[in-house]
Amino acid sequence: MHVILGILALAATLLATIALEHTQTHFTGLLYGPALLLLLLAPPCVALTSHGVEQLVDTAKELWRAVRFSPRRSRAQLYDELTRFAAEFRRGRAAEALATVERADHALLRQLGPLVLKRYAPEEIERTASTAGYCLASSMKRAEDVLASLARVSPAMGLVGTTLGLIMLLRELQNFEQLGPSMALALLCTLYGLVLANALYQPLSRLVHDHAVILQEEARLLTRALLLIAAEKPLADVRALFDAPSAEAAPEPRLALG
Repeated sequence: MHVILGILALAATLLATIALEHTQTHFTGLLYGPALLLLLLAPPCVALTSHGVEQLVDTAKELWRAVRFSPRRSRAQLYDELTRFAAEFRRGRAAEALATVERADHALLRQLGPLVLKRYAPEEIERTASTAGYCLASSMKRAEDVLASLARVSPAMGLVGTTLGLIMLLRELQNFEQLGPSMALALLCTLYGLVLANALYQPLSRLVHDHAVILQEEARLLTRALLLIAAEKPLADVRALFDAPSAEAAPEPRLALG
């Protein structure tokens, strides 16, 4: 269904671009309505054809989380939640420890904390963490793929607009007043496509990628910390994992991102 919807939306966008271009009587500068209409709507229509409405909505949610994400704040918050959970666990206060993980912001801690309280084997905790981490990474990878496809499609839609502009230019060769708008459509579509691809969609795709890398690192830290807590190791060992004497002093994670 989303394939048909995307194709119809793309066709409607092309027709609207042509109709709007016919109403233009002079060149209006860099902000040219028909070119803006085509490049703002056509790439999402193609993405709708390829990925579907649900995936586009999920991508928007993942992007919003990535934009709001702070590595320092997230690391400090995870450390704080872990230490509170560990303190309650070591005191034998299972109800309070369970309440701590249920209120945690980190989804993986909410999943794995109860397993520690139920005295699951370390291998079971590691397998559960691996599965949950894979699901998280897959969701973010799909969002990254959507943004990367938008970056690829935008220049192509710019070339479509350029072709439409040249066709209209040839048709209106004897109508000198229409030459400017047709040439504007031809040139500005290419410009808009390149700007959208390289200044918007590619950076956003990279932002989601970096967010996923940091969350995977946090997932590995969390899994190891919970195994130490389950084995009733000293809290100093958990603190050493985060390389911070306190949650407030938790440093920015240093990542080698390719």
